[in-house]
Amino acid sequence: MKKIITLVFCIGLILGNANVYAQQNILNKVKVYFNHPVDNTFSNGVKATYLHNLMMDTIAAYINRAKYTVDIAQYDYSAYSGDTMSHIATAVNNAYARGVKVRWIYDSSSANTGLSLLNSSIPTLHSPAGSIYNIMHNKFVVIDEYDSLNAIVSTGSEDWSITMDDFDYNNIVFIQSRVLARAVTNEFNIMWGDTTHGAAPNKTNSKFGVKKPNSGTHTFTIAGSQVDLYFSPSDGTNTQVVNVINSANTDMYCSMYDFTQTAYSNPFVTKSKTLYTSCILDQYSAGSGSAYTAMSGTPNFVEYLGGCCSYIYHNKYIVVDPSNACSDPVVLTGSMNWTAAGYNENDENIILIHNDTIANLYLQAYAKDYEVIASKTLTKQAGCTVGINNVNDNSSELNVFPNPFSNSVTISYSLPAEQKVTMVVYNIMGQKVSTIANNIDMDAGEHTFTFKSPNAGVYFLQVIEGEKIITRKLVSTN
Repeated sequence: MKKIITLVFCIGLILGNANVYAQQNILNKVKVYFNHPVDNTFSNGVKATYLHNLMMDTIAAYINRAKYTVDIAQYDYSAYSGDTMSHIATAVNNAYARGVKVRWIYDSSSANTGLSLLNSSIPTLHSPAGSIYNIMHNKFVVIDEYDSLNAIVSTGSEDWSITMDDFDYNNIVFIQSRVLARAVTNEFNIMWGDTTHGAAPNKTNSKFGVKKPNSGTHTFTIAGSQVDLYFSPSDGTNTQVVNVINSANTDMYCSMYDFTQTAYSNPFVTKSKTLYTSCILDQYSAGSGSAYTAMSGTPNFVEYLGGCCSYIYHNKYIVVDPSNACSDPVVLTGSMNWTAAGYNENDENIILIHNDTIANLYLQAYAKDYEVIASKTLTKQAGCTVGINNVNDNSSELNVFPNPFSNSVTISYSLPAEQKVTMVVYNIMGQKVSTIANNIDMDAGEHTFTFKSPNAGVYFLQVIEGEKIITRKLVSTN
């Protein structure tokens, strides 16, 4: 007897324990850490991790696991023999001693005292010096690029110093993904001027700043979630920030050291009139600048004054819709300050993680920062708690590609033969766009479906077979 399967594109479905499944799935691939306390009362099920004085030790621990390659692009590494920051140099030296191929790029205008602790045989490269170039402000590490199971990319806001690690506000993220590691390595190779791991840099071919080409592929699927990667100044990071702000539907939280651009403040202010927003800016951004003035007038704004010892609020992230999983919860983080130099001149990196669990981890950190700095608490926002990332990801049976898509998607499946299938498309508002197929026979294989001018946004593909449900998120780029 034939089984009946219903295949539907839909929004905001409640799928039993799928939320737990999705959280475990993404957390197997993405680790997020903060160097100041977090507020776990904002947790939706997974608690954010506070690493007290251990951020750099965590980086060192990842380097200690390296088997093949380590590439580091770090703005500043301030360390001295015997201090805790020397743990990174020790880890790098030990990796090199056991045959790991190491390369290191640093900014020529920063002290980088820690480089003196490195084995002198490890190849390094400084950014161009002089007035023709601004700064190499990247903060990323790529470990074991070619290892399909253990390739790691690390990025975040932190410069490598004791003050940054112990006192200034920072975040860091580790992502296990070979495809992402290869994309970040490609950017490293552009600056290095050579693609050979462990080789000396080729300064003739080396390109920094405005001389770099677009880095290439920008969108990846990692543990069922979309992750986007961009570098300044070649990849349009300015546009990505604006797009993220404009995507907010429920709530938005800005955490930024240096914020000077009205291209960002204008849409943020507009959103603050209808959504719940909050922003923490370091006092470094204060002054008569129109962007700062505009942001200071938004609800739940606070300026960090540095406390007793002129510490800084050094985070560089924004969290959109962490309270509404039926929207597109996203975190944008990395090395880039929101300045003209950040996207026009400096070598910078940003990464966007579209996942409600990761967005909620950043909300937990932001909520505690706000509580400490503003001496009051954020208001928890009610929203859909089961949505685009809370899906059963049984990828061995059903896959969709390309994703994101433009006009058409291919559905690849391995289901019991001769199934009855129905396919329906809904938009983000839950309105039916069209019925693609209704109760048709479909054997295992691939089928491509073309949409009629889909709007940019999030869609869902759901397969129902009796009590079994398989769901996929799709993103239209039109």
